[in-house]
Amino acid sequence: MRLPVIAASLTLSAVIPGQAASEPILPNSVVSNDLEFIKSGDPVVFSCVKYEGKIRAEMPDRRRDELYANGVFSYSAKYKDGTSVGIWVHPDIGSRDAARKLALQAAGPVGKLPTIMRSKLDHVVIHKGSLTACAEDKGRFFVLYSENKATGLRNHDLEETVFHESVHATLDHPMLASAAWKKAQRTDADFVTEYASDRPEKEDMAESALFAWALLFHPGRLPGSVEDKVREIMPNRLEFFRNVFAERRPTFYRVGPAEGC
Repeated sequence: MRLPVIAASLTLSAVIPGQAASEPILPNSVVSNDLEFIKSGDPVVFSCVKYEGKIRAEMPDRRRDELYANGVFSYSAKYKDGTSVGIWVHPDIGSRDAARKLALQAAGPVGKLPTIMRSKLDHVVIHKGSLTACAEDKGRFFVLYSENKATGLRNHDLEETVFHESVHATLDHPMLASAAWKKAQRTDADFVTEYASDRPEKEDMAESALFAWALLFHPGRLPGSVEDKVREIMPNRLEFFRNVFAERRPTFYRVGPAEGC
């Protein structure tokens, strides 16, 4: 999901005559199913979290009109590839200890992102509450809510949520408008999830990216029937992400000196 929410346009398959539509693999989204795209034991480059103090910061929240909040708990998550991501926890969380726990829970999954994505991610916003996650592409951040995040931890899909929202935050701009993406999407026509089909201009890239990540970097992780269906539905988008993720380049590569906490 992205911020701001804008009415979805017609599905692409509806405007391509003469092409039979395939049923989506998933009835909902990549982050609300039993498939395990990312595993707890996958490589991670998370190093540590550093407390930076309390700050005044932009804390977008769909429940509030106020954009800024005072007394935000500010952390810097440090990674072994030299990347660093801010994690801002709303003071409604309560104590610094509670804020640090939430920051750590977010920092780990961020450490499993490929460097090409994490190096573009500016920060993560964490609020108290149960709303679903969302992201802002030009600001390069995404928003998590504590109770929804706890559900993700229990259901083993927090990593998928972080990946999905990070695609919005780091790849949507400018790739959604690129000729390469539009051609791949138009040529494939069909969609891997109903969420992507319902919101092709907003959600198809993030939904497709996680399938591509699993197939390209963890072949055999998804059931064989699912992998076959992905190749049938999105061969051109799969090739698009092969180029984006640079399949032959290491998942993690150094962008600067690794900092300690």
